[in-house]
Amino acid sequence: MSRPTSTLQGAKARRKIWLGVNSIYSVVRNTFGPEGKTALLFRTMNRGNRLTDDGVTVAECQSPKDQFVRMAADTFKEGCKKTVEKVGDGTTCTAILGGVLFNEVYKLLEKNSSTIGGSDKMGVISLKNKILKSAENVKTLIKENSKQVESQKDLEKVAIISVKDEELGKLVAQMAWEVGKDGFIDVIEGYKGEIETEVIKGMRFAAKVPAKGFINNAAKFEMVIKDSTVFITNYTLDNEPELANVLNPLIQKNPKVAILAPSFSSTVLESLYKANNKIIKNKDGSIQIVKGDYELMPVLIPSLRSEQLEDLSVYFKAKFIDKGKGDKLSSITEADLGFVGKMVVKDSENREDAIATGGGGTQKLKLKAVEGADNVMETKTLVEERIETLKAQLLETKQDAFKKLMERRIASMASAVGIIRVGDSTQASGLFRKLKIEDAVFACRAALRGGYVKGGGLCLKQISDNLSEDDILKSTLLAPYQQIQNSVDGGLEIGEDVIDPTDAVYYAIEHSTQIVANLITVDSITCEIESLETGDGEMEIARALRELVFNDKVHKGLAKAGEREAELDQMNGMNEEEFEITNQDG
Repeated sequence: MSRPTSTLQGAKARRKIWLGVNSIYSVVRNTFGPEGKTALLFRTMNRGNRLTDDGVTVAECQSPKDQFVRMAADTFKEGCKKTVEKVGDGTTCTAILGGVLFNEVYKLLEKNSSTIGGSDKMGVISLKNKILKSAENVKTLIKENSKQVESQKDLEKVAIISVKDEELGKLVAQMAWEVGKDGFIDVIEGYKGEIETEVIKGMRFAAKVPAKGFINNAAKFEMVIKDSTVFITNYTLDNEPELANVLNPLIQKNPKVAILAPSFSSTVLESLYKANNKIIKNKDGSIQIVKGDYELMPVLIPSLRSEQLEDLSVYFKAKFIDKGKGDKLSSITEADLGFVGKMVVKDSENREDAIATGGGGTQKLKLKAVEGADNVMETKTLVEERIETLKAQLLETKQDAFKKLMERRIASMASAVGIIRVGDSTQASGLFRKLKIEDAVFACRAALRGGYVKGGGLCLKQISDNLSEDDILKSTLLAPYQQIQNSVDGGLEIGEDVIDPTDAVYYAIEHSTQIVANLITVDSITCEIESLETGDGEMEIARALRELVFNDKVHKGLAKAGEREAELDQMNGMNEEEFEITNQDG
């Protein structure tokens, strides 16, 4: 059974939208720029409080009590978050641009209510189209002003501005430069009160050691495989005789085989262990285990999807025996085996982690000469070809979860994964540093992929200076620059070292204008009626009684009607007028 609803139309609906937009804009904007303010946020589920100046985190915590205002705020918030989903940064800039533009357009529309509501909608639609057309022009100009990252120094400029710390900025920039635009950097909570970094060269994937007996580097709790052929399947290997029939012909020329599968039975593991080790009984009754004739190493890969197994098969240059396609284990030949120079599988109950280097798919392939060229040969590895395919698929991927998975797959194939472990004296300060470093990582990656423009709002300011006076976005484009200048008495001088990722600025324009263009066409809001909690109900009753008493005072001449809101708000916080005054610029 559906719950009852309540609907607001016309001016009342537009007022709620205005309040919703500004509930996000007025708070988030203060975190912007090198002198951006910090917010202390309450975290639920007993996770403690959080210090942050991250715009998207601050926005997430905003949830106005009024259900109509909250609905408008959530809509504006989701529009702003599209930038961070696309680039990894830029929520605050999007909120500032969107907030300023909406407030300007709201004033224009309020002056001529005939363009909003009623039968005349052409004014709103015309204004919407005007906003979107100007945005397309601005986006083109942003791309024209963009420059490519040519050195680690360029990345340092991006990272330092993002993290607001020179030392941390240089650390992030160095790692981002090392892993490259196709690499991936994980930022995780550390156990020490310091920052630790690690760059892994090689293909990293989720894997485990299936049994302790296969650990051959006890000091580091690792299974190390060197110069081995590789066999990959998604079959459960639980039939020891069947597996023996498959392996026996394969190990005649190379006794080393790394077997990657999602599951191994205990009998299969036992037979592999016996093949690798000879058990000798001494005369005194003691048992001695010595290295056997073979090195058959099982690698457990229970969490990998079929497409990730295909990536591995390309990296190792092995045939993937896929049960989903009807492949038979018995059909595998020596030519179907791949190769790995070195594979290290960590022994951990809680984490699946393996790194491979020197895969067969990393070797250069000779291709035919380019048509029209004299004796010119191109070389390309199977891995490089796979990465190109994945990048093309990434452009077509719409869902965020699949995008992140695709990016990790590309990074793994690109043989460069960075890890930053972030620790600090307290959990709250550690989380604060972690968020800042994540922002810097995303900013560097965006700059590597899409280039950079002048930062601190200068790029948009310069574009604004060259727009015609009647351009709908002319004053809006100045907002990020002005916000930074207003954050410090006397303003800030923005030098050439201040740069921003092109994509962050580009998509901030795209998403801010889109959400505003859509919101200005709204003429009604419908929400489900929320049930009042006990405390809320008591407050509403008390407020209603107080209002009755006050109206009686006005009737008897004991109070003035203009005093009404002020007195009522002693009971229930700020009213809309107070909200508006409190959040005015300056």
